[in-house]
Amino acid sequence: MLNTLRGKFLLFILLPILTGLVALTSISYYSARYYLLKEMRKSGSDALKVDAESLRAFIVRERAVLDTIAIAQQFDNFTDAERRKMFVEVRDTFGDYVTSVFMGFPDGRMIRSKAIPLPEGFDPRTRPWYIDAVALPPGELHGGTGPYKDASTSRPVITAFRKVNDVNGSFIGVMGLDIDIELIAESLTTYTDLPKNGIRFIVSNTARILVHPEPALVDTFLDRSGEAMDTQIAAYIKDPNVDFHQFFGLRGDNKWYMGFQSIAGTRSSIVLMLPAKEVLRPLNNLVRDMSIIATALIFVLLIVIHVMNRKITRPVYALTDAAEKLVEEDRYHDALEVESRDELGRLTKAFNFMMDGLKQRDFIRDTFGRYVTKEVVEELIDNPEGLRLGGEKREVTIMFSDIRGFTPLSEHLGPEQVVDLLNRYLGEMAAIVEKYGGTVSEFVGDSILAFFGAPVDHSDSPSRAVACAVEMQMAMEAINRDNVQSGLPEVAMGIGVNTGEVVVGNIGSEKRAKYGVVGHAINLTARVESSTIGGQILISSATYEKVKDTVIIKQEQKIRLKGVEEEVVLYDVAGVTLPERMMVPVMGENAAPLSPPWDVLIIRTKDKKETEFVAKGRLIHYSKQWAHVAVEEKIPPPTEIRIDICAEEECADENIYGRVAGVNSSETATEHVVRVSYTSPEAHKKLSGSTPS
Repeated sequence: MLNTLRGKFLLFILLPILTGLVALTSISYYSARYYLLKEMRKSGSDALKVDAESLRAFIVRERAVLDTIAIAQQFDNFTDAERRKMFVEVRDTFGDYVTSVFMGFPDGRMIRSKAIPLPEGFDPRTRPWYIDAVALPPGELHGGTGPYKDASTSRPVITAFRKVNDVNGSFIGVMGLDIDIELIAESLTTYTDLPKNGIRFIVSNTARILVHPEPALVDTFLDRSGEAMDTQIAAYIKDPNVDFHQFFGLRGDNKWYMGFQSIAGTRSSIVLMLPAKEVLRPLNNLVRDMSIIATALIFVLLIVIHVMNRKITRPVYALTDAAEKLVEEDRYHDALEVESRDELGRLTKAFNFMMDGLKQRDFIRDTFGRYVTKEVVEELIDNPEGLRLGGEKREVTIMFSDIRGFTPLSEHLGPEQVVDLLNRYLGEMAAIVEKYGGTVSEFVGDSILAFFGAPVDHSDSPSRAVACAVEMQMAMEAINRDNVQSGLPEVAMGIGVNTGEVVVGNIGSEKRAKYGVVGHAINLTARVESSTIGGQILISSATYEKVKDTVIIKQEQKIRLKGVEEEVVLYDVAGVTLPERMMVPVMGENAAPLSPPWDVLIIRTKDKKETEFVAKGRLIHYSKQWAHVAVEEKIPPPTEIRIDICAEEECADENIYGRVAGVNSSETATEHVVRVSYTSPEAHKKLSGSTPS
């Protein structure tokens, strides 16, 4: 029977269902009972905490009133009559909750809001509230008594007191408020209604009942009944280390909930008792209803399972036979025919989709590497978690590269020429990045963003990045030879390298994502790259500290980068010694003198766009890679500039784009050495006739 799907279906599905349904009644009973008692415990706990907090808040408010009066006592000289008038006004403000407002003085005087005369020989200095106030530690002003029965009203009260000092810190007296806790307790029903037959009352920290719905129990002790629950909760109330406790227990033959919550600053607690019988009354009806439902459900399931057993297993057998033949004959078999629209039909479709997925998986392995590195392909395809959005913090080395003068250059080329130049350049650069274990994050026009150290964490990622940058500059010679043979202009590239902590991982949405990096270190790398001239590699100090044993530096320079408050030290890379000795190619021939020099306009640019006119000057040397311009105003490296050799509108395209690489000052003018990134064909043609042959 267990060797067939139909047998297993009957044994492992029908039998557990029948067993579960038979046991449903008893399980429902205990589940409902547990839930109801849990809710009862939560309701009791919430009611206790809300009531205790309401009482505590009232007392805190009274203390604030005492503070206000005390401040007045410190700065004004009141007469006893004025003080009594103030106390009467305060008492009237609170209504019946406050039975008396008073103040006792060191000379034995007593001023209070009550008109009833004090007993003969009454001395406030002998009262507990006065003695406790005087005994307060330095800096502590507030206190309160435990609950006691007021002599004039015979009602339970609590006295909140405050020690009063003058502005010099000298003791003036003690003020106090008598608070009727029975009236306050009655007001709590406004905020927390009790369940049916619930009882709430207030006891002192000695378990003496102060407020109770049954007047006969007032002023008796909670454990006087001898009930186990009363004795247990009384013991907790008397324990100064316990502020809250609740439990279920038997009182007679019935189950009850009982709990208490201490009221901060009052030496008293609120006690709550709730009968569990009322809460569990609906449970019998629930059990009866569930028994009826379970019986009906069993009958229906018997019919449904019998029908499904015949309907489902027959197509499953057919699908199993087809799958076995599929595996044995050919891994990528033709799609199976879908004969129904139910779950089995969807299962067949899923089977067909699985085959397509296997085909696409192999296709992705072969082609996806054209867009990201091999390591990322393996991470995204082989790792089941590889496609999950999110990332992790990791230290990586970031590299930015950019073709200098590409924007004006592309404006003078056709679309096909631009794409041809970019494909040749980006293809060669991407191959070098992959060779050194880097990850190309993205191509943005002529710019490349790559990082080293993720997804594979190489211990020598900074060295790999710098060596990669050197080989990329070396590869520019071959790229420019191919450009010239194809009728395209030569180009120069600047590279910036920086090391820092970033968030690396899958970034985007569920529908479209990329594996990349995010963080401040990327922005800093972009700023470093923007400071380079064509053919140059600049690395940050963070990278230099990790590669200083294997890198050859031409010079170090301090540059103020945008978005960075302090000057940044950058290092001009001349070459590396590992994995082999490689040197950055020397940047072209020297500029030839112009005879005569050309009058030019100097325009400051940013991202190849004009920003402001700088000055007039004279172009005195020029070549495809270098130009020397004499300008009175000093233009600091590495400012991007445009040199207009003609100010007339009809020759507006005669421009030289470049970046200031150095400044040589003399008595007559300041000579600026400019690394040329692009010269328009019109300008180059005109200038070529002015240089000596």
